[in-house]
Amino acid sequence: MNGKRCVIAGRGTTSRTGRRSAWLAPWLAVVCVAGTVTAQSTPFTVDEAVRAALRVHPAVEAADANVAGAAARLRASDAARWPAVSLEASATRFAEPMVVAPLHGFDPQSPPTFDRLLAQGAAGVNWALLDAARGARIDRARAAERGARSAAVGTRQRVIAHTVLAYIDVVAARDRLVAHEARVTALERERERAAQFFAAGRAARVTQLRAEAALSAARADVVVARGEVDVAVRTLARWTALEAGALAERAFTAVRLAPGTDAAERSAIQAQVATSNAELEGLRSHVMAAQAGQAEARALRMPRVQLTGRFVEYAAGSGFESTEWQGGVLLSYALFTGGAHAAARDEANAELVAARAELAVAQLDLATSVDEALAGLRSARERAVSLDVALARAEEVVRIERLALDAGAGVQTDYLNAEADLLAVRSALTDARRALLATRVRLATIAGELNEAWLATHLESGS
Repeated sequence: MNGKRCVIAGRGTTSRTGRRSAWLAPWLAVVCVAGTVTAQSTPFTVDEAVRAALRVHPAVEAADANVAGAAARLRASDAARWPAVSLEASATRFAEPMVVAPLHGFDPQSPPTFDRLLAQGAAGVNWALLDAARGARIDRARAAERGARSAAVGTRQRVIAHTVLAYIDVVAARDRLVAHEARVTALERERERAAQFFAAGRAARVTQLRAEAALSAARADVVVARGEVDVAVRTLARWTALEAGALAERAFTAVRLAPGTDAAERSAIQAQVATSNAELEGLRSHVMAAQAGQAEARALRMPRVQLTGRFVEYAAGSGFESTEWQGGVLLSYALFTGGAHAAARDEANAELVAARAELAVAQLDLATSVDEALAGLRSARERAVSLDVALARAEEVVRIERLALDAGAGVQTDYLNAEADLLAVRSALTDARRALLATRVRLATIAGELNEAWLATHLESGS
């Protein structure tokens, strides 16, 4: 990528690729994709990526719709507490004349009216005065709504986590690309030096060939690194619903953990998991729903009492006939259901046992996840610190070998090996820093604290 101009995000400066030592600022997000000039591009931050993902990702939309549906079902269940008022109207034509209104007596001097066209209008009230299962059904719907809300929180946390990881993957891939390009620049210089020495008769042909072989391999690595950048950008584009080509032209900012935001002790994290983890909240809601279902199954054996009332008007083709009201109490009690009640009870009991077991399994799995995340966090942090030191040493080795070659006292293979070692250390350091961020985000997800406010507090962006 010689001759192409790149933007150093956060510095506001440009330089020829390879002129700036990439290892001087390993958190720089250098944007130089396929030769595209991005000097006018506004940096695309991780916060912007998260906001875009939460705004458009279908998983969030589905979770919000599930919450709305569960809330509607809760309102429908709660509505059973109130009387139901209805209006009815009918018009029927008979082949033979029918009595228009019910007979409540017979007066020969005032015979009932008959007509072939009968019409009725009624206002009715129906109220379940005693329904032992009603409260359990409402509790079950309330638990389902609570579970839907917990699931929505968990979905948003997963979307945030995946988006942040996709973002830092882009930054890491671009860092690796810069490291490979820096190596190409260094090897181009070595090839030129070897060619000059060979032309002057001061070096063997094999010296030039060795430099050309290393340069060709380094250029091949650049092609692979560019592919990794493209894949990372397209992955982030899918999470944010942004156009991949436009996203590739944007500058990205380096992301790191803010000072003083280390994870808490294991006991504190486990306590937070127990109270805030979205998965556990959802499973607890499942247990509550199963308990309500158990109560509902028991209530099926109780009698049901309903109050009913109607105000009816009767009319015929000849006109209005009469008006009357009706009111009553309906008592229903199932004496025999063919084992349906027992089956409902057994199903509710089994659902409760399964819900409690699922909750216990999730608690065990999350405890293991906390241990793994804390171990991974400690390992990644220590690895990053060690590789920082190793990078400084590798840079110094390359500098010394370069000076030795320029002075004619060095061995070319030693210099080429030092360049390869430097590239390996740079890549390992990039991976360690990426692992540190990814593990911290994972731990925040497990603890149930990952949200936009957490990102603003715990992550820093910039050069």
